[in-house]
Amino acid sequence: MSLVVVGLNHKTAPIALLERLAIPEERLGKALQQLTGYEHVAEGVVLSTCNRIEVYGAVTKFHGGAQNMRNFLAEFCHVAPEDFADHLYTYHDEGAVRHLFRVAGGVDSMVVGESEILRQVRRAHKVADDENSIGALLGMAFRRALRVGKRARSETAIGRNPASISSAAVELARRAFEEGTLAGRSVAIVGAGKMGRLAASALASAGATDVVILNRSKDRAAAAAKEFSATPRPFDDLPEVLASVDIVISSTMAPRTVIDHDMVVEVLARRSPQRPLFIVDIAVPRDVDPEVAHLSGVVLRDIEDLREVVDTTIGRRTSEVSNVEEIISAELDYFTRWERARETVPTAAAMVSKADAIRVAELERIRSHLEAMTPEQRNAVADMSRRLVAKIFHTPLSKTRDLSGPELEALRALFELDDGE
Repeated sequence: MSLVVVGLNHKTAPIALLERLAIPEERLGKALQQLTGYEHVAEGVVLSTCNRIEVYGAVTKFHGGAQNMRNFLAEFCHVAPEDFADHLYTYHDEGAVRHLFRVAGGVDSMVVGESEILRQVRRAHKVADDENSIGALLGMAFRRALRVGKRARSETAIGRNPASISSAAVELARRAFEEGTLAGRSVAIVGAGKMGRLAASALASAGATDVVILNRSKDRAAAAAKEFSATPRPFDDLPEVLASVDIVISSTMAPRTVIDHDMVVEVLARRSPQRPLFIVDIAVPRDVDPEVAHLSGVVLRDIEDLREVVDTTIGRRTSEVSNVEEIISAELDYFTRWERARETVPTAAAMVSKADAIRVAELERIRSHLEAMTPEQRNAVADMSRRLVAKIFHTPLSKTRDLSGPELEALRALFELDDGE
């Protein structure tokens, strides 16, 4: 069994492609059922965030399984394989586990050390567990990945001075104004989920006091607004809010745009030409129609525009990456030893079982000779035969712990061990 990951992220693919391949949480169950229905995929987990779409699988054949996983992305997301083939990365076995650990540890994120990814990894693992699409191999890999994430944030400084995509969006908004402050600027947050709440927190830290929060759930909008001293507004008030605020940060989980071209055209007709509307769209799929960027009086930014902000605001965190990599190496060593033991234990047990069967058969063959002995003498012969087998197999069994893959197959062939033993 091999562990494989295929995916795309903010480093390898444009946002337009990532949003085409994004799988919303409510469709993850169906996605996992389809994924594990392929011939060579025994276990599967899907990690879909605003910055990445990754498919993890425990596969019975590496090349066949990897192709199954690529086919899954194309077929489930209705995207032609040639549209994403050049942006795709594939890792297997130790490389796949290391990649997962780096993701959970926050060193593979657009915002190094951001905390949201660990929650997303945990959620992906839970959904797969609920759908019974995860087994021993992927289960252990994800449990150790979650441990990496916890250790990285408790034993290093990579997660200190909290940063996130949302806080980077707020920083981008702050830079848009000559005075370099959000004080006195009115802001609308569209979406009261995790990203929206992080944006609200970052806005409070940046000095913004005139903030409204819109969400389809009135209760959720009210709860977020109360927590961050903002004003809740019904989602239907979106056009009216857009007409009055300076800045919009949108982060819903809607499957299609919530701020379209026609809506913004109408809104601009009600605004002063000297008062541009600054919009930051941090949702995947996008919340804002990209055509809005071509309208006079609007400045539209998306996740791709956040990269420059991220590069200049998290320099101190990057110095902690080497410390996190040490944790990753230690946890990878643990996983490798566990996986090797998982592979070798059945072979070692089969060797011992076969040797003992031969020993018993040989004692049975000379049974007539043993009957002339006293019970004590027969016991002594039996004990000697057991000790002899143990001594002969001591070194082979100890060496077995260091074997894997083809080496184990060769050992099983050498001793003619039946896979069913």
